[in-house]
Amino acid sequence: MIVFLLLLLSALAPARTAFAAPDTPAAADSAAAPARDSLAVPDSARAADDAPRTAARDSMPAPVLTLPEVRVDREHVARDARATQPTGFTSDLRAGDTGHALETVVELLGRAAGVRVQQYGGLGSFATVSLRGAPASQLSVYLDGVPLTSASGSVVDLSSLPATAIDHIEIYRGVAPIALGPPTPGGAIDIITLPSHALSRLAVTRGSFGTWQGAATAGVRRGGWSALGHAGWQASRGDFGYRDDNGTPFNAADDADATRVNARFDARSALATVRGPLPGGATIVLRQSLVRRDQGVPGLGAVPAQHTRLATDRALGSATIERPRGAIAPAVSVEGAVDRGRTRFRDALAELGAGRTDTDDHTGSEQLRVIATTPPLARTTLELSGLARREHARLHDAASGRPDPPRSARTTRGASVLLAAEPWRGVLLRAGRRWDRETDALRWTTSLGQAGRSDVARTLDAPQLGARVRLPGVAALGVTLKANWSRSQRAPEFVELFGNEGSVRGNPALTPERSENWDAGGGVVLGPARGVRATVEYAHWEQHARDLIVYAKNSASSVRALNVSRARLRGEELSARIGLPYGAGVTGWCTWQGTLDQGAVPAWRGRALPQRPERHAAVEASWSGAHVDVAGDLEYLGGDWLDRANRQRAPSRTFAGLTLGVRPRRGTRVALEVKNLGDTRASDVAGFPLPGRSIFVTCEWGAAPRLP
Repeated sequence: MIVFLLLLLSALAPARTAFAAPDTPAAADSAAAPARDSLAVPDSARAADDAPRTAARDSMPAPVLTLPEVRVDREHVARDARATQPTGFTSDLRAGDTGHALETVVELLGRAAGVRVQQYGGLGSFATVSLRGAPASQLSVYLDGVPLTSASGSVVDLSSLPATAIDHIEIYRGVAPIALGPPTPGGAIDIITLPSHALSRLAVTRGSFGTWQGAATAGVRRGGWSALGHAGWQASRGDFGYRDDNGTPFNAADDADATRVNARFDARSALATVRGPLPGGATIVLRQSLVRRDQGVPGLGAVPAQHTRLATDRALGSATIERPRGAIAPAVSVEGAVDRGRTRFRDALAELGAGRTDTDDHTGSEQLRVIATTPPLARTTLELSGLARREHARLHDAASGRPDPPRSARTTRGASVLLAAEPWRGVLLRAGRRWDRETDALRWTTSLGQAGRSDVARTLDAPQLGARVRLPGVAALGVTLKANWSRSQRAPEFVELFGNEGSVRGNPALTPERSENWDAGGGVVLGPARGVRATVEYAHWEQHARDLIVYAKNSASSVRALNVSRARLRGEELSARIGLPYGAGVTGWCTWQGTLDQGAVPAWRGRALPQRPERHAAVEASWSGAHVDVAGDLEYLGGDWLDRANRQRAPSRTFAGLTLGVRPRRGTRVALEVKNLGDTRASDVAGFPLPGRSIFVTCEWGAAPRLP
């Protein structure tokens, strides 16, 4: 295979006289080298000069060439976010590339422009994510293409994800792949677990606040079949120190130092993946993931909850059959998935202020999705998809004293069509549309113990357009321009529609939130030029949202969801990745955004949307030697409003981190990391403190080398 590739590259090099701008530095390296070779000496002159040598060589016996063993430590992603959505502004974040001793999902997501993670405490605490200022409820989150967002909960808790089992994360800012599911205004995030061909690995981490993490991965191959098993465990006391403002943020005289209590958590995860061939050239992939968490719910820093507990269990299994595209036959992918979840929440002393609670809720879903892509015909391809999905929830609260409501369910049937054409070399045009029919069967119990029901049907319509133009490049320089436009909707979740058995009243008359998005920008790829490779990308984006759902006061003790809000969001994104000689590199990004509440509530109208800082930037510098890795990171977060009335403001802050890794032998690595080096005391959400300085040490066996 290696000899064949070398001969193929040698044959292609003289004929490669034009440079097409690639999307990545790696592609630029492979494309620029043959282009320079072909420009150095004309083909006719080279052929004439080589003729005598060729005749002499043909008369000699062919030598036997023995190549050294080549070991592949890590395989690149076969189809990443950039390939799935070529006109969009995307990011592919591979786990382990940071070299951190303890790499959390929050930190991994924070490496991409336009991403804002909000944490309600330290490691293991509730955490949400938004893209380009859109709230977490307007973002679709997937695990291996299976939606985690559902009718039971439109906000995904990042801390509930199997952190040690993640291979990479695909981020779609703005326009998301239309075949994944009903598009949401904020874009999409697809979390990809370890593939069946992953390397065997064992890692143990120890750190501040009683933190432990363990991960074990083993993969095997037999002929065309491969299988992987993974087990992970995380635990922490979470007893970090913080500054308690006593619930009076504008009065510093009563502030005092305190220690976080009831923040301990234990999380266990398991993953099994099997991949193998089927007759007819098809491939089957089977996945099963299990996550179990048990944790305390500490509440606000000023009013801690000392006994409140939360336990969650989730099991997600999927089977995918894929057949590659033939000369006239389309590529087909058929995926079935089953998701089951259980949440147990106990607040027997009403420490969180919402009354006594003792819930045991069961949720689940079943899904079937089919995607077919035609072969190129006249430089045009057509992608068709169909979706059938059913979600259901059964709620139980032993502390309410009322009978449990019947099961509520949502059924979705959807279809999409996407046309992609390349009318001219370097120009890609995409146009797609998706239709989804949702039917809700809502069941609840009133405060008087009477059964209530509501059956609602709605149709979601989501069109999108995209274009990409690659400009002719010179030498090792490539320029790409992109633009996208889309409309999307977010259907109300069950709590918004029928409330809960506490302080939220249902509103079955709610309509879906609607949004119109567009973005435009481009990227420049340089390299390699004197050992330097660089990728720079810029984008301007805007979002106009209508019928946003907010909770308004319904009575002295309850709230009700209403379609009363409108908002305008706009911003700029700039990201760069630079590879320098001698193993050095720099990556960074910065965002500027402005938000405006245009809703009907007088106290909020004309204000900035909360928890959306105008300035956000991060940079990481790294160096990798023969046996040593060193990396430092810096994150700046501008001042931000914590409430919709813009009365309470969080000051700007800067976080710094440092990592030192040592690889004494192949496949073995020891790393020391210091997070929040400056011991900055801060909070993402008012009243929920974040940890200060913390130190972590990890030991890995079977570790892959860090990619530049």
